[in-house]
Amino acid sequence: MVRTVIPFRPAPRDAEADAFVADRLKEETGGTASVRAEQGQIVDVWDALGQLDVADFEQDRARIEPGVRMNRRAWMVGGTLAAGVAMGGVFLWRQQPVIHETAVGERRTIRLPDGSEVTLNTATRIAARVDGDRRDVVLEQGEAFFDVAHLDGAAFNVFINEARVHVTGTRFNIRRHAGFAEIDLLEGSVVIGRKDDVDGKRLRLTADQAIRFDRKGQPVAPATPARASYVEDWRQGRVSFYRTPLREAVGEMNRYSQTPIVLDDEAVGNLSVDGVFETGDTVAFAKALRDLRGIRIRQGAQAWHLASPTK
Repeated sequence: MVRTVIPFRPAPRDAEADAFVADRLKEETGGTASVRAEQGQIVDVWDALGQLDVADFEQDRARIEPGVRMNRRAWMVGGTLAAGVAMGGVFLWRQQPVIHETAVGERRTIRLPDGSEVTLNTATRIAARVDGDRRDVVLEQGEAFFDVAHLDGAAFNVFINEARVHVTGTRFNIRRHAGFAEIDLLEGSVVIGRKDDVDGKRLRLTADQAIRFDRKGQPVAPATPARASYVEDWRQGRVSFYRTPLREAVGEMNRYSQTPIVLDDEAVGNLSVDGVFETGDTVAFAKALRDLRGIRIRQGAQAWHLASPTK
């Protein structure tokens, strides 16, 4: 199940609006108001409401419970507060990120408001703020492929921990690990560095390059050729292995399955694996190892267990 969540937090009280309402109540009870010049927007709302007469509320009054009367002051205060809540709600809506996430074994392509597309791999979560010239995405966990729309004067940023990947229009893949992240750049160029350091040490990648970088955006190994086939594989729902140690292959297969594979001894993890498998199909993977390499498999209550071939 793929979820898209728009977080909502209650708006903080507006002291200016509260003060204005208090002043109006003072006026109606014979007190002296102290309206400040900066209350102009609220004054406009109040004045607009003040132009309304009782007849303007007849349709609404008809729906009020018989015997309950609502005076003009109640209508005006309620209207002002409602307007304040509405304006505050729009502000909060624009400020809050939109969360997109996938469960284990799922993948999904989403389209952002700027026209960019992001494909989320298994167990991935991003928080996106895309509004006008601001295009920021935080990769909180997992892996995602970005196809960024080019917009003049509007950069696109992907944040991971304290690192920032800065682009304008390009196609690239990012996978987040426990202590580092890796990016495969298929088209365009990107600049990687600290998210709060504009003039510091930064790394520029061009098309067909890949690199691993730490939490602060600094490289942890030299650049290598981009793994275009790897990216294409997971986007099509498959994984490929070529002379891959079994322990690494098992780790990759387990990313996509609720029923993991467990290695019962160290020796079996050193065997190499070749082949193309469907993501999430740990059963077919385990049976292939049994048939091709003689590995013993055992189905447990919550996992598949692999052991060294019988002698």
